Amino acid sequence: MYATMKKTALLFVLTLAAAAAAWLAFANNVVAIVNWWKSFAAAGGGTSGVAAGPGGFLPWLDWSVVDYSAVTTFIPALGFTCMAFSLGRLLARRRTNAADFPFFRGSDQLNVALGLFGTLWGIIVIGYFNLETVTMADLMQCLHTALFSTLTAVVWVFMFDRPLVRPLFARLLASSGLAAAEDGDLAEAVDRLVARLDAASDRFDSRQKAYEAAFEKRLAQYEREFGARQKEYAEFFARRIAELEKSAAREKSRADAATARLKAVVSAAME
Repeated sequence: MYATMKKTALLFVLTLAAAAAAWLAFANNVVAIVNWWKSFAAAGGGTSGVAAGPGGFLPWLDWSVVDYSAVTTFIPALGFTCMAFSLGRLLARRRTNAADFPFFRGSDQLNVALGLFGTLWGIIVIGYFNLETVTMADLMQCLHTALFSTLTAVVWVFMFDRPLVRPLFARLLASSGLAAAEDGDLAEAVDRLVARLDAASDRFDSRQKAYEAAFEKRLAQYEREFGARQKEYAEFFARRIAELEKSAAREKSRADAATARLKAVVSAAME
C-alpha cells in the first residue's frame, strides 16, 4: 500500500506539472491566435498576416503554436488535468469509478470531436483569404491547422490514452483498493437505497397515522350522528306506540260500549 501511494504521489506531481505546462501552452496558443487574426485583419486578408507568424506571450513556447484552432494544446491540457484530478482523489482515499478512470465519461468522443473541429476550422479559414493574393503557402498553413488538430486527437486517444494511460491507471486504482463498481460505489448505492427506504417507510408511517386519525375522527362523527338519529328514532317509535295504545284503548272502550248496548237490546227483546 505504501509503494502504491508513493507511486500515486509521484504521478500526481508529474501530471500536475504537465497540466500546468499544457495550460501555459494553450494560453500562449490563444494569444498567438489573437495576434495572428489581428495581423491577418490588418493585412486585409492578404498573405502578410500569415507570413509574419506572430507568436504568443511566451516565446519559449511558440514551438507549440502549430495550429490556429488551439485544439493541439487544449487536448493535452484537458487530459493531464483529468489525470492529476483523478490521482488527487486517490491520494485523498476517495472511491473512484473504474470505468472512466482517470478521465470522464465521453472524454474520447470529446477529443475526437475537438480534432474534427480543428479540421473544419482550418478549412473554413481558407475562405477568409483574399482570393486574388492567396498562395499555396497560405493554403498549407490552413491545412497545417486542420491536420495537426486531427493528428493530436488521434494520437492522444488511440496511441496514448487507451493503450498506455488507462491500463496504467487501472492497475494503480486496483492496487489502491479504491475501485468502485461500474455504476458507482456499491456500498454507497446500498446506503442510499437504505436511506431512501427509511425515508419512504417514515412517509408511509406518517401517512398511515394521518389516515388512522382521519378515520377515527370520521368514525366518532358517525357514532355521534348515529346516536342522535337513534335517539330520534326511539322517541318517534315511543310516540307512535303511545298513540297506537291510546287508539287501541279508545277502540276497546267503543267496542265495550257497543257490546253493552247490544246486550241491553237483546235483554229488552226477550222480555
